[in-house]
Amino acid sequence: MLLAVSLSLLAAVTPQDPPATGGAAAGGQQPKLADRELKTLSDRLREYLAAETAYDLADNSKDREKTGKVRMKAKDKFEGEWDRAEKKVNLLASTADLRAIFFNCFERERPKHGLGSLQKGKIKDTDVEYSVYLPKSYKPTTPLPTVLLLPSATGAGSWGKAGNAFEDAWEGQALADSTIFAIPHLPEGLEMDPIPDFNREGAEAEEEKRNGTVLRTLGAVMNDYNVDRGRVFLDCGKGTCGYGLRLLTLFPDRFAGLVLRDPTAVDDLRLGSLLGIPVLMVKTGDNAAVVESLQKRLEEKDPGKVTVIDGKGSYPFKESAPEIGDWMANKQRNMTPLHVVIEPNHDRFNRSYWVDIEVADSLLTTSGDKRPRLEVKADPQTNRITVDAVGVERFEVVLNDDLVDLDKEFTIVVNGKAVQETRRRSFSEMKKRMEGRSDWDYLFPVRYMTTVPKE
Repeated sequence: MLLAVSLSLLAAVTPQDPPATGGAAAGGQQPKLADRELKTLSDRLREYLAAETAYDLADNSKDREKTGKVRMKAKDKFEGEWDRAEKKVNLLASTADLRAIFFNCFERERPKHGLGSLQKGKIKDTDVEYSVYLPKSYKPTTPLPTVLLLPSATGAGSWGKAGNAFEDAWEGQALADSTIFAIPHLPEGLEMDPIPDFNREGAEAEEEKRNGTVLRTLGAVMNDYNVDRGRVFLDCGKGTCGYGLRLLTLFPDRFAGLVLRDPTAVDDLRLGSLLGIPVLMVKTGDNAAVVESLQKRLEEKDPGKVTVIDGKGSYPFKESAPEIGDWMANKQRNMTPLHVVIEPNHDRFNRSYWVDIEVADSLLTTSGDKRPRLEVKADPQTNRITVDAVGVERFEVVLNDDLVDLDKEFTIVVNGKAVQETRRRSFSEMKKRMEGRSDWDYLFPVRYMTTVPKE
């Protein structure tokens, strides 16, 4: 499965203050532990995760024995600090404390190349190549926002060079002083924007090549450098804006925002999964009608999510870079939105934030309002989760105390049928899920799976 392959590349310092990621769901809560206690726990966790990584990478019995001892020592030290803190605070119930402890928990080595210039990379055992730019201010101990920049088309299935994409859009701009840029070398001979017809032979392989190139690039950069998980942006130009919208409907919880420099019509694309994701579109005299139509569709059930600016200068509108940078500056992914919609555009990629469709009808055999759709709302005030499902047989949610109070009984209402549930929080399961995504915001100590009742 492409998602699993891509996320395996995302795996695995002194912490800085974590940004607020809970939004309204977190209720503006602050950590209950003192800063000193949080720092100690964060340091011990980072040492523990680094020791685990070293053990996993050991390739002979002698190294495994050595790294195993280090791992156990680090684990004991972390668990000792955790147990001491637990006497004061139920940490698994306090998402504010969890975020402070887990923020920036992956160690990164010093880069092996110079800063302030574009460097090429290649992913081992694949044909995927990419370029990465690290600002001169980059330090492996400090997470930085990251822009996944897609080169522009120079013809049907032909793509501009990564260096030109960066130079034409961002080089010399203020944002480049404090931002990582990851630029995939897009596959020659393959257009990105057209929505695949999966009834056509070869369409699935083509889509996997598109997604594999882009996601493996992001995975490789996350693995090697300190990317702030909550501030990753997708920047699309000619020939990739339709693809960018499609990619975000498949992986909405990976991005803090989407920039479309040359918006294109995507009439057959379902956009419901983009709920809550901010979009910036650059308008010109040539694309004004497309921008207006797309904004209307995106804001039909999500008012105010779209920002439209006038393109300054010639494409790709480098003179608009300060305005785009200002827009990015206050955007931050929220990993626990209280309202999640999944409208799949692919049968295999149908999860979003804390909700995952496990079994559903195939998009190839359904149409119109019969196509699979899942809408989930959490209400912390009533300790209730309401689910409206179409064409879905089984789904799961992962939960934390931003969504419902897990110390109490909570209610799950699926297509009008309510059941009361209780679940025990699990640190080990939460940690496993966080490490699987290599995402320190993915902190959910409870998992709940259920089937949709038959009508």
